[in-house]
Amino acid sequence: MRATSTRKPPRAKTAPRARARSRRSASPFGSRASTETRASRGQSGVNGSFGDLTPLLAPRSVAVIGASDREGNLGGLAVRFLAKFGYAGPVWSVNTGRATVAGRPCFASLNDLPTIPDLAIAATPAESVIAVVRDCIAAGIPAAIVWAGGFAEVDNAGRARQRELEEACRGTALKLCGPNCIGVINTSIGLTASFSSLMTELDSFRPGSVSMVSQSGGTAITAHARAQELGLGFRLTISAGNEAVLGIADYIRALIEDDGTRVIAVYTEGLSDPPAFAAALTAARQRGKPVVILKGGATEVSGRAALAHTGRLAGLDRTYEAIFRECAAIRVHSTEELLDVCLHLAALKPEQLPAGNRVLLSTFGGGSGVIGTDQCAREGLTVPPLDDDIRRRVQPIASPLASTMNPIDLTPGSMTNPKHRANLPEVLRTLAETSNVDSIVFMSAGFGALAPELVDMFEDLRQRLDKPICLSWLSPPAGILKRLAARGIRAFDEHARAIRVTGHVARYARDLRHRIRHRPELTRQFSWGDFVKSGDVVVSENIAAQILEAAGLPVAKGRLATSTEAAIRAADEVGFPVVLKAISPDITHRAAAGLVALNLETADAVARMEQRFRARAVELGVGLDGVWVQHMVAGGTELLVTAFRDREFGVMVGCGMGGGMTEIIDDVVFARAPIDADGAVDLIGQLRTLNRLPHLLSDVQRAQGADFLARFSALVASVPWPSFTFEVNPIKLSATGPIAVDGLLLTE
Repeated sequence: MRATSTRKPPRAKTAPRARARSRRSASPFGSRASTETRASRGQSGVNGSFGDLTPLLAPRSVAVIGASDREGNLGGLAVRFLAKFGYAGPVWSVNTGRATVAGRPCFASLNDLPTIPDLAIAATPAESVIAVVRDCIAAGIPAAIVWAGGFAEVDNAGRARQRELEEACRGTALKLCGPNCIGVINTSIGLTASFSSLMTELDSFRPGSVSMVSQSGGTAITAHARAQELGLGFRLTISAGNEAVLGIADYIRALIEDDGTRVIAVYTEGLSDPPAFAAALTAARQRGKPVVILKGGATEVSGRAALAHTGRLAGLDRTYEAIFRECAAIRVHSTEELLDVCLHLAALKPEQLPAGNRVLLSTFGGGSGVIGTDQCAREGLTVPPLDDDIRRRVQPIASPLASTMNPIDLTPGSMTNPKHRANLPEVLRTLAETSNVDSIVFMSAGFGALAPELVDMFEDLRQRLDKPICLSWLSPPAGILKRLAARGIRAFDEHARAIRVTGHVARYARDLRHRIRHRPELTRQFSWGDFVKSGDVVVSENIAAQILEAAGLPVAKGRLATSTEAAIRAADEVGFPVVLKAISPDITHRAAAGLVALNLETADAVARMEQRFRARAVELGVGLDGVWVQHMVAGGTELLVTAFRDREFGVMVGCGMGGGMTEIIDDVVFARAPIDADGAVDLIGQLRTLNRLPHLLSDVQRAQGADFLARFSALVASVPWPSFTFEVNPIKLSATGPIAVDGLLLTE
């Protein structure tokens, strides 16, 4: 159950006119009736358009409610920050009993402001926030930020306060950021609607084309500060906080509209509106704007921490992986990795996205190439041999000791020998022109005074090519990385990081190429109520088999037997050899309980085992509804197919290595159901085991598994229960086609 209310105020399509109020505001900061429209406001121009959120993210004027010159007052700090970083629009302090703040006039109430501001910052305690927000709504202010904590992230009283805040905004046009947030920074206009100490430490912002939205203000500010240190910058930093009104999805959609944002970075722990989030990621995919996501709460312990942090439960991590893959969002696992990927993508042109996963590794030492090749394998990248034609063209102009295999070892002499150094730009250009690689990683080290010359070569090559180039530089000379950053190039001081980023970009480009899959329907009429009675929790295997068969899925022949004689007859009907499995509502892992017998070839063997099962059930103290007598399917590779209803994204379907391998190898991937056959092929292709051991499944078997998975996904998409798990383990893939041999259905 959610720790916060997930009800969102409906988005008004047009901002209503400010309403007159016949009574004084309950807020100490006041309000006034106003009939002034946005068109009449004297505002300065801004840089960027963010759709409905422009007043919040690029306001033409700002009011800071609760600002003072008292030491530690956050509102006063924000007023000074706005002046320090050159925000050009009017900034008005609002506070009773203050004549000036930061040397500027202070107004007693919103009633006294010269015009209606685009943005109001509520720099007030949690107890007065509701009244302040109501005043902003009455005054017709289109956007507000609430910094204060003490809402859904703390306790029941805080959750009640947040519900009251949501209710106050419901049905209004107010775009509210927060509560429990650090605010908004827009470096392109000097907007510092934040109290972060980052602005105390900086004298100016470095411009950038990466914008970040984060549920954690601290994580957002840390990433922003680190980008500044690297000599690269962010465009916008948005702390979403508890998302009482605006959610992560709203900010992503706004950043999609901003031409100045090339890459969107996201930190999230849990979602207030999962379908809206997925829709926003899909919109970003359709616009070709990369979204890079750092997802917290991946483990049970971190999930509890997320609940305490933002008042939001973290969803099942594998579900998020599935949604990210479907929407071509890039999943990372640390702030460092987030920055690496975002800043590298921001330097790429759209036409430089790779066409595949083939990589050219260019080094000045053989050891780096060996290590880099291993790292490429871990990232799902290949290092193919170069074309013979390219090698013939390179050999006469490269250093005599250079290796023109892939990875390329140019040797240090390529830089230290003047003759070879003069040829190096042509060598690099020729290598990069090869048609059988999609990405290039240059791995350098040291070179001292020669480093600037190598930077020039690299920059020239980067401008010429339509392939992504990633540069790593071990022990870089002082200032060389910042020199690269000044040209918009993110260089890495570790080869593994450069290859990891190359892998992320290759997978992103792959996911972009995959079409959004159509959703198939069941080809047969089907009613779950024909098989599952109300109140059934554990649905027996014989019923699960009937469900699969009724939906048109191939199932191994089986019969339910409630006596020894019936078991023998059933074995004759399905054909020897057979498998016997106990049918009990009290046990799901029957093999571990000694209630599964394989490869029974005679009637006597069936009789003895059926009687043994009855004795074993008595010994265990469990009920026995009979035995499932099933023809034993020999041979074939085993695959797991499974489905469940996720509380955030609905029905998910997954696959993994089946049979005994399921317990040994933690390798299961998911997608939203239903998926078509192409989507199923893609999903099976995501299994790590098959990427490392592709011989486990032939192309024919992959197609068989994909067909079963697609049809199974259509079946489970129609499950009526709010919670369920349906697992088929295994299906066997053989020359005769796929066939299910075991099924488990739980309805809660």
